Amino acid sequence: MKRALLFTLVNAAALAAAAGEALSWDADKHSVTLTASSTDCGIDVQLEFLLVGPGSDRDYEAMFVTDASVKDIAAAFEKAGIPVGVPYDAAKCVLWPAGVSLTVEPDFKSLVKETRGEAVPAIVYTGGARLPDGVPEAHTNMPSAVFALYNCGQSLLQLDDCLEQSVAYGRFQPAVKIPKGEKRTFTFRWSGTNDFASVAVDLEPGKMQEALAALRAASSQRPVSARCTFSPELTLKEANEFASMLEMVDSARVKINGFAPNQFFYRAYLPLEKWRDRRERLAQPPEVHFLAEGSIRVVEIKEDWSDEESLDPKLTPVERVFADVREAAAHASSLAGKTGAMLLFAPADTKLARLFEFRKSTTGDIVNWYVFSE
Repeated sequence: MKRALLFTLVNAAALAAAAGEALSWDADKHSVTLTASSTDCGIDVQLEFLLVGPGSDRDYEAMFVTDASVKDIAAAFEKAGIPVGVPYDAAKCVLWPAGVSLTVEPDFKSLVKETRGEAVPAIVYTGGARLPDGVPEAHTNMPSAVFALYNCGQSLLQLDDCLEQSVAYGRFQPAVKIPKGEKRTFTFRWSGTNDFASVAVDLEPGKMQEALAALRAASSQRPVSARCTFSPELTLKEANEFASMLEMVDSARVKINGFAPNQFFYRAYLPLEKWRDRRERLAQPPEVHFLAEGSIRVVEIKEDWSDEESLDPKLTPVERVFADVREAAAHASSLAGKTGAMLLFAPADTKLARLFEFRKSTTGDIVNWYVFSE
């Protein structure tokens, strides 16, 4: 009886798709079918979305507006058995969207023109960023993205690449002109093969080759989204070496995404060397110097723009030295609010545990960390 009921439901969904209803799903075929209306945004427009939800404020740079809501579309993907992936999130340093790959009918290239002669990445289902109750953020927030052509964390669907908005802008244009309001039906399918995985890799002293081998083994059969944890026992010099290795493998195949709580994203250990010179910086975050005797020197760089004939400000460092890590962190945090960044300087043999203790004691929204070895 249960099998018969399930068969009826699944086939009802398939029949609904054939009839052109706004949204349907098929659990056996792992497919979702939806209808959408053309915006006729113009043949030369710089596309940022293939699909946006009803009421979106970005229909002028999208080809289609879906008939169903973003919430209902996400529910259909889950009913079809399509796993939720990992959405892009710059604040968490998840810079690669990750998820199972999908095909779509009609073919993507029949609708969208790639203008730079580059290969079009695969389509992945991340499920988009979610509210605490599990509802997609895109259901309630603009741009109400269903299928973005750049890394938009709210979008349910993404292209499988690291595509910042500024980098992707101008890359995609409509390949065809479709009259405004004309409907199209889209069917997204997943093969059912587990072609994506999330993995965790521990980076331990003296075990770089083991970590590299683990990443290569995990990604030998499928792309992976890897979160790497730096051991507190690593020295800053060793962390630099691990970071260089991660930079080498970071790719659409091995996506180095995120970081452990109160640690740093691997790129923090690979700052621009020219930023050691204060005159080369675009802004002046606080400097935090971890001194060999155990104290911490926090430096505020004050900018004086009073010389109207100069294109550069006069820079005046104001230093305070702290014996207590919490006091140093509190002072540095109060200075970082202007830039949302912090520059850390420590001897190469400093254990990361010391830096992590400071990081844990900071407050406020510090997004960018740069760690310099001395």
